[in-house]
Amino acid sequence: MRFTLFILISFQCFSQKGIEVIYKYESNFKKEIPEQILYGKFLKAAKKILPNYDFKLLADMNESIYYLKKELDNDAYPQEFKEMILRTANSNGIFYSDVSNNKFIEQKNAFGKLYKIISDFETFDWKIINEYKKISGFKCKKATLNYNVGNKKNNNQNREIAAWFTPEINYPFGPIGFRGLPGLILELNVNWDYSYKFEMSKIEFVYNLEINAPVEGETIKLQDYEKLNRSAVFQK
Repeated sequence: MRFTLFILISFQCFSQKGIEVIYKYESNFKKEIPEQILYGKFLKAAKKILPNYDFKLLADMNESIYYLKKELDNDAYPQEFKEMILRTANSNGIFYSDVSNNKFIEQKNAFGKLYKIISDFETFDWKIINEYKKISGFKCKKATLNYNVGNKKNNNQNREIAAWFTPEINYPFGPIGFRGLPGLILELNVNWDYSYKFEMSKIEFVYNLEINAPVEGETIKLQDYEKLNRSAVFQK
């Protein structure tokens, strides 16, 4: 993957500044796409379209926000279809972290409404492994995690997460809300039948970075949202 690095400040003082990171999506499907069902259409579209997107992370030592930077340009897709394409990669929302207040917010549309889902920042039980590789010149270490992308009652929604993070940039953030490691996640692999990854393609160290938490949407605790999700699935 082509990589561009803009260094506006030295590594010695970047901890007092902020970073802007662009991640790119890449599919790695292990099974043939089931084109006969609607979900297969979303997967096929995601494989074709999502690599053209830019996903942006803004972060300083305490806060971060992650969101889709580039919208779909093809008006042939209705908005609901666009949402489902993004949902196949858990990317249909905005993810905000606040370390000092142990707060994490996911803002997304669900069940016909916009929600701000509130949970703790420190929630992931990462297992750090003594495996290393370099990504765009940064030495990275591997961490793994078992994660359920749904309501935790459906084993088919279990995923194995493999993150490559660099302690050289000691920000505990990453793409699509994954966080809590002692370094910035440069590559995140979501492993299952229709695996995909997000990999950093550009990083810029910036001055005067402003990060604001999402303000729109009904505030709901994660536990209550999960109950709502289970109830919606049961009613179907």
